[in-house]
Amino acid sequence: MLTLDGRTWQAVPVARHGTTGSVLLHHPRRAGYVSLRISAADKAGNTVTQTVIRACRLAAASAEVSNRW
Repeated sequence: MLTLDGRTWQAVPVARHGTTGSVLLHHPRRAGYVSLRISAADKAGNTVTQTVIRACRLAAASAEVSNRW
């Protein structure tokens, strides 16, 4: 799950690759901070939740996007 500076948590889908996974995050055009919360469980019923407040800072996206390399 992710949140923009603690406002609201949003679940994101996980793409599983064997025993690992990855997520694709989309962020708004405005600047701000992202907090992350990860939860996991194993077959034995063990669970863990990790929260990182202000895990990264987002810069505001420019109004014009260039496709030139």
